[in-house]
Amino acid sequence: MPFLKRNFFSFYGLAFLCIGIALYQAVQWRWICDDAYISFVYARNLWEGNGFVFNVGERVEGYTNFLWTVYLSFGYGLGLKPQILSVYTGIFFYFALLVLFFVEENNRSLGKLYPILVVHLSLLFHFYIFASSGLETSIFTFLISFGFILWEKRNDHVFVVLLLASLVRPEGALFLSLVSFDWFRNKQFLRPMLFGFLFLCFLGFRFFYYDDIFPNTFYAKGNKGSYFSQGIYYFFYLIKSYPLYPFVFLLSGIQIFNTFREKKDMRFLLSSLLFYIFYVFYVGGDFMGNRFWVPVLPILSYFAFQRLLYWTEQSQIESNQNNSFYRFFTKNSILFSLFYILASAIHSDPLKVAGNRIADWHGIVEERMFYDKHLMNVSGYDEGSLKEFNVAFFGAQAHFIYYLMPNFAFEAESGLTDKLYAKKQILVRGRIGHESQLTYEDLNIRNIEILLDNRLPELDLPFITYTWREVPLRFYLWNYDPRKMNPLCQRKDWNCDSLFLRFQTSNWDLNSPKYFGKSNLK
Repeated sequence: MPFLKRNFFSFYGLAFLCIGIALYQAVQWRWICDDAYISFVYARNLWEGNGFVFNVGERVEGYTNFLWTVYLSFGYGLGLKPQILSVYTGIFFYFALLVLFFVEENNRSLGKLYPILVVHLSLLFHFYIFASSGLETSIFTFLISFGFILWEKRNDHVFVVLLLASLVRPEGALFLSLVSFDWFRNKQFLRPMLFGFLFLCFLGFRFFYYDDIFPNTFYAKGNKGSYFSQGIYYFFYLIKSYPLYPFVFLLSGIQIFNTFREKKDMRFLLSSLLFYIFYVFYVGGDFMGNRFWVPVLPILSYFAFQRLLYWTEQSQIESNQNNSFYRFFTKNSILFSLFYILASAIHSDPLKVAGNRIADWHGIVEERMFYDKHLMNVSGYDEGSLKEFNVAFFGAQAHFIYYLMPNFAFEAESGLTDKLYAKKQILVRGRIGHESQLTYEDLNIRNIEILLDNRLPELDLPFITYTWREVPLRFYLWNYDPRKMNPLCQRKDWNCDSLFLRFQTSNWDLNSPKYFGKSNLK
């Protein structure tokens, strides 16, 4: 048994210690980002019987994580709010990822005294960050990694895992398609046809429920044309974060090249990884630093580990011991392993420049540093206070929509929850998901009454003040309806003095509706 053939404390003890430290770090860095609250709204509406929608009565697929959102919805039935369920489920799947690769390393490297793969993976900082976040990144990363290992072993269960990955994120369909082609190539038709049919059933649900085969997020973020220049910046952000990680790229590149050349049955598997990387370059990555790289970093590190293992095994063969490369590797194998571990251990913050922290680097940000744990806290909200209003909000304010529960909410940054706005053409590329230009008509046709931020600074819009956790926030009025506004102004956390003063100095009637917006295009 492997347990009896290696030193317990050097291999198992170090591996378990590193996994424990990694879990501790993931818990310490736990957080929720604003985008997660969009899924939370969908999950709550689904559980409450309002449909799989953001705005009741309006079917728009404004999430990219179908199965994740369904899972969070069921959490309500168990009395688990998504703020808790999402965070600790993500950390659990991060733990499962580390265990998965520990088992693989244990099986592959029998006789080694020290683990390197699990140590390497347990030291990667952005795995701690995206173990939680409220998003599906952690479970998607686990499913893709598990799917790769099953695929590599030609295990038919790969279809179950990659179907789940496809339902968690749309990119999973890339891997499911290629594994199906791979099985077809070997004249194995039953499973690819069965799971292909199941995925087509999901697409059928999407089409008949949302009247579109693509999620609305595809139009809001991914259907703006190629953005390779930003994709290159996104790649260099990864290198700036982990300056020694190119060593892993080199090792994994050698492993992929040799495997592609020597093992034809692995070509579809390797192609799926390369297609995903190309896709990230094509769309320009994401505005969250390294989030789109996280799902494939374990696989790249796994291939790099395989190359080190191969060189170790080959260097022990007597006929290879006169080979200059293997002699060099044998003398420096510890150094190779050390560099491999340091590739993940050495992390730098690309947003720290000359001792100061900048807001972004080419539109890429570290949202965890901005939000900290603030959005995990469920207190300090005046719940349901905007239930009579039509509201426009901008990305980062999604948590207010979850708690303040407006009658209608328009995501006016990228149109995640709005079919029309998501398909607007953009004139200038910028930060991913923040490029659409808001016009006056966008607000008028949706009968917006309150803007949670003034993205139209040329207009002198009146405002009311909402105090959130002792922080005064200004919400701006586009339309004033006294029947709705008067009860709101009487609530404890709301202050309308500035609005009333504006009415008084302008000799307007507080009991009559007032339109403050504009009807011409911006």
